[in-house]
Amino acid sequence: MEPPVPGFSDSLEEIRSRLIWRLSFILIGFGIATTWYMLVRQDLPFAYAVIPFLFTVSSRIIQVMIPEKPVLARHLFIWSLAAHLGGALLVFPDAWLVYLAIPVVFISAMLFNNGSLITSALFFGIIAFLNLTGARHYQLAELTLVLALTAGGGWLSAYTLFTVVHWYSAMQLRSQYLLEETRDHRAELSQSLRSLQAAYETQRHIQLELVWARKHAEDARRLKEQFAANISHELWTPLNLILGFSEVMYLSPEIYGDTTWTPELRRDIHQIYRNSQHLLGLIGDILDLSRFEMTGFNISPESTSLAPFLKETLAIVENTIRGRAIQLEFSVSEDLPTVEIDRTRIRQVILNLLNNAYHHADAGVIEIAARRDGREVIISVRDAGSGIPANELPHLFDEFYQVNPSLKRNHSGAGLGLAISKRFVEAHNGRIWVESQEGVGSCFSFALPISDGWLALQMTGSNGRAPVPVETARRSLLVLDADSTAISLLQYALKDCDVIRVTDARDLPEMILSHHPKMLLRHIHPGTQMPTPEALIETGVPLIECSLPTYSSTSKELGVYACLTKPIHAQTLLDEVERIRNVRNILIAFSDRGLALLVERMLRTSDAAFEIRRTYDYDASVIAFNNQVPDLVFLDDIGRNTNGLLFLEYLRTQRNLENLPVILLSNDIQFDERHESRLVVHQRDGLYPAEILKCINAMFDTLSPRYFSGFESTHQVSTA
Repeated sequence: MEPPVPGFSDSLEEIRSRLIWRLSFILIGFGIATTWYMLVRQDLPFAYAVIPFLFTVSSRIIQVMIPEKPVLARHLFIWSLAAHLGGALLVFPDAWLVYLAIPVVFISAMLFNNGSLITSALFFGIIAFLNLTGARHYQLAELTLVLALTAGGGWLSAYTLFTVVHWYSAMQLRSQYLLEETRDHRAELSQSLRSLQAAYETQRHIQLELVWARKHAEDARRLKEQFAANISHELWTPLNLILGFSEVMYLSPEIYGDTTWTPELRRDIHQIYRNSQHLLGLIGDILDLSRFEMTGFNISPESTSLAPFLKETLAIVENTIRGRAIQLEFSVSEDLPTVEIDRTRIRQVILNLLNNAYHHADAGVIEIAARRDGREVIISVRDAGSGIPANELPHLFDEFYQVNPSLKRNHSGAGLGLAISKRFVEAHNGRIWVESQEGVGSCFSFALPISDGWLALQMTGSNGRAPVPVETARRSLLVLDADSTAISLLQYALKDCDVIRVTDARDLPEMILSHHPKMLLRHIHPGTQMPTPEALIETGVPLIECSLPTYSSTSKELGVYACLTKPIHAQTLLDEVERIRNVRNILIAFSDRGLALLVERMLRTSDAAFEIRRTYDYDASVIAFNNQVPDLVFLDDIGRNTNGLLFLEYLRTQRNLENLPVILLSNDIQFDERHESRLVVHQRDGLYPAEILKCINAMFDTLSPRYFSGFESTHQVSTA
């Protein structure tokens, strides 16, 4: 048998105690019955009845001892049983009594280790003693065999019992171990559940915070859009005046009469005109970046010779540093190629770097150099300033990051110049970096790639044949029924696509064959219902119908002849007037006196003799109109000018004035305001499910829900 496992002895002792308990009841019953039998028989002595009686009493005593002293009870039970059986063999001559030793041997085998051997040997000794003394005549050989078989059978039974108890104890121990492990796991599971509950509560709080954060972000976005609109109004008008008047003075000085214009004055006016143009372009870029930040910005590359371009850019800076102990040096390599760049944006990059250089250097040399390096052109701006600490360099091109103020001299800024420069350079597939040493100076450099077409020309061999450059295939979009404003919007949004305007629908089949467009776009004026021609769908090219805010749609909505955006140029203004024809009397109804005077100055540059009147409020405009009906009315931005809106409504109420042309001068279309629009996709023979799913997937990256406060309390979502 295997070594006992923990709990084996207790289990075995419990089985033996239960066995004694049950056998005691049997023996008590047997003893009572035997005692009564012997008392009833008259031929037996009374002393015979004492033996079963004592047997009954001892069995009861053993029962009482079992709970407290189980081992002693076992010994008393088996040895009293053997003593009573031995006494019966001595007293009674009946031969069958000797066979009662068989159950006693079996019982002893169960109650003691090797008990069957001990009790069988005991009974064999009693039987042999009785035979030797002549008191009994038993068949000793047969009884010996019976006792031997009984002892063997009892030992085998006891071994089987012990094995079962061992297995039971092992299983009980295993069950207890599994139970403890289960309890431990239950504790861990309970802890995990509590952790999950805490995580769930945290997630709920985070979700609520995200909802509020998104709401605040939406509010911030609306405030930013409103700020962009307001700053547009505040900047465009004064800059338009500066640019407009300087343009008139520079291009048409004769309208000021017999005035002496010295060369120095003409040069200064030219500087004002050129720099105001550049400033106006920069402000337009900033506003465009703010307005089109969701679609990015586009660049308009032009073939540019770098040497003249850099000299022109340096001329803008020379007046700024005049009077300071700073010297500009210009170094250009002779093998510079013609590059494809957006001049306005690259000029801003150079100006930002030069501005950064002369504000960090009180004296010394600022050198701007350009050289070719393989397939790149590298432009560098080096200064002899205080330098930049090494720990500042990794963050220098981050938005709103400013170097230690103690190193910035008297220069102040928002920390956007280098960040914007980085964006513009990367938009040209270039790179920008800085090298600096404290106390020595800094060198800002950026690299622009050389186009493949120029490289192909450079690689022309002696046979005169140039290898064919590999061109990157660009997608194209054909746009129908759209004005220049819508085309500009699409060009801003679709950076990697050629947007081609179709002015005549009859040319569409030929243009499809020429350009192989990815899709067609049909512009529909907001608020109008226009049926879709079947011929457009039958082309096989996917057709998108959508509405975009444009100046023509604004003009149609307001019922005016034209809508011009600021800044206003004299030639654009005169072209619109010339289109109307037979214009002599003009009424300028503006709230801005400076802008009204600028428009008059621009009109005076024409050879036509216009009669021009200016008014600055609603009442004066009505009086001037009633005194003489004009041939043309100019109105300021009525979206921000209540007097202009009232005057336009007044004009609409007048009879026989449906054809009176009105030209509206607007700061800009309010793209930040929502308007009624729709977007419809047509495809010949319908769309495949995969195409529909891809369109929906694209909308996930474009559209966002616009939640409002109180949504949870006012809307109940049912899942039934």
